[in-house]
Amino acid sequence: MNKNQKFLIGSIGALLTGIAIGLLVAPKNGKDTRKLIKNKANDLGGTAKDKYEQSLEELSVLADKLKDGFLKNVGTVKEKAGSVADSVGERVRSTVNNNA
Repeated sequence: MNKNQKFLIGSIGALLTGIAIGLLVAPKNGKDTRKLIKNKANDLGGTAKDKYEQSLEELSVLADKLKDGFLKNVGTVKEKAGSVADSVGERVRSTVNNNA
């Protein structure tokens, strides 16, 4: 579980706890309380959606960075492997020519 998920779960828990305490001590009637609950639920849904979209964007950026880093490393490895192959090829040819 990553930091964003932990934060989201903690935020939801804190929100629900706050709502429960507010309902227990609030001097409002049922109609007002239901309206308050509806508004808070709508706010929570919007916040959760925003956090989800933000997390997707961050994951996309991270995936792009990982892909770029991987491709760069693959290119470096290819270059080094080619250089080693050339060096080995030259040594083999030199050895073959010297023994011939």
